[in-house]
Amino acid sequence: MMNKIILNIFRVVISVGLLAYLIYLADIEKIYLTLKTLNLQFFMLALAIFFICLNLLSKRWQILLSKLAIRSPYKLLFNFYFIGFFFNNFLPTSIGGDVSRAYNVAKHSGKKAISIGVVLLERMLGLLATLTLASISMFWVMKFFHTPRIIFLTLTMFAIVIFILVNLLFTRTFNFTGKLLEKITIFNIGDKIHRILETIHSFRNNKRTILKAYLISLLSQILLIVMNYLLARALNLQQVSLGFLFIVVPVSFLLSLFPSINGLGVRDSGYVFLLTRIGVSPAEALSLSFLNTFVPILFSLYGGVLLIFYKNKKSIQSLTGMKS
Repeated sequence: MMNKIILNIFRVVISVGLLAYLIYLADIEKIYLTLKTLNLQFFMLALAIFFICLNLLSKRWQILLSKLAIRSPYKLLFNFYFIGFFFNNFLPTSIGGDVSRAYNVAKHSGKKAISIGVVLLERMLGLLATLTLASISMFWVMKFFHTPRIIFLTLTMFAIVIFILVNLLFTRTFNFTGKLLEKITIFNIGDKIHRILETIHSFRNNKRTILKAYLISLLSQILLIVMNYLLARALNLQQVSLGFLFIVVPVSFLLSLFPSINGLGVRDSGYVFLLTRIGVSPAEALSLSFLNTFVPILFSLYGGVLLIFYKNKKSIQSLTGMKS
């Protein structure tokens, strides 16, 4: 319990400290003046793109669940995604949204290990799609950097995710992992983890489904980049090209995986560090990053409303059109 408190305090210090420094560096008055020029038409288009992205992610979730005999209605999963977004944006860690989605499907289907395993697989495929775009973009954007650290970090994480997926999907390596987990007997933790990982392993004969889910992840990541481009246009940042955002968005996302409050501060530092290299001022870069954070928060408010309704079974039935 004490370790958790210390970790949360550390996240707060990192996020608040970095954000305060970035705002000081950019000048809060300049940030205000930049945001004041917001073009509402481009902003509304960005909102529409993000809505489409949420639809795609919900469809990916449904495809993976259906292969494991969990026939959850699309509308139900779509609502659960919004609730997950609410937890992502109002809890100190983004993992809260994944836990929420897994819990809701488990409660609906009665299959806890499968529900957790599918959400874990989703997270891995989403991260793999992000790393794919970042790795490809590196070769185009290397001319803007005089340090290989970002390239090394991206390619290393890409290799790690590939290694983990291969380990879980191929029987020989999975069995080896299972033997290691058998040795963790305290509170049956090893057995519980093994049952969750078995969910991912069960897709070894459904590699086409994995590929389909990965391509949906890739498309959703591209849409997020397009959303950022529209937000840049909304702020009249003409020097920000769509191509350059193919490196800014994925790398900033990777930075958000470091300890922080849902990526706050560390993700913003990625925008400032990368965009200032093409002539964008710190105030403009930070304004774009703020908008990129604000859009999901705006949608997550609807998730908070859904959460209230989902407190009782009757509300779930009315929202999904399901019968008992």
